Formats: sequence, C-alpha cells, structure tokens
Amino acid sequence: MLVLTRKLEESIVIGDDIVITILGVERDKVKIGINAPRELLILRGEIFEAVKEQKEIESRLASGQEPRSFQGLRAFLAEQASGAQDNPPGTENK
Repeated sequence: MLVLTRKLEESIVIGDDIVITILGVERDKVKIGINAPRELLILRGEIFEAVKEQKEIESRLASGQEPRSFQGLRAFLAEQASGAQDNPPGTENK
C-alpha cells in the first residue's frame, strides 16, 4: 500500500486520467474529489465488498454449489410446508 500525506486542495494523480483531490477535513472525516473517466466504476469500499460477495454467491448458485445455510433453510422450509399440508388451516385438533 502506498501511503501519501496531502494537504487541503492538494491532489494525487493515478495514471493519465485519474485525479484525487482533498476537498475538506473535519474531525475524523476527509472529503475527497475524484476526477476520472465516466466509464470507470468507482465504489466505496463497503459497497465493493458487498458486490463482490453477491457475485460469489451468484457464481456458487450457477455452478450448483449451494451454501450450507441455504441447504438448512431449504430443509426447514420443506419441513414447515409438509407440516402445513398435514394440518390445513382450520383443521387443527381442538
């Protein structure tokens, strides 16, 4: 990881067409501006991680590898559904 120190309104240049500028500093927050081509996807770290996890789940499901938690949930729902069929609403033992 490259670590740089920048002051207010100073910039960092990445490649030929990405410029990151420090716009403000308040307490423990830093406001930055990013000037980059529109076709470049820019995400906050937590959003990037959520997208990455979602793609991993989609990939597993597409390959037939179902997560264990899904298997357990599927079994639970099947059990609940079979119990509901055995005792339709309004026919409970009284």
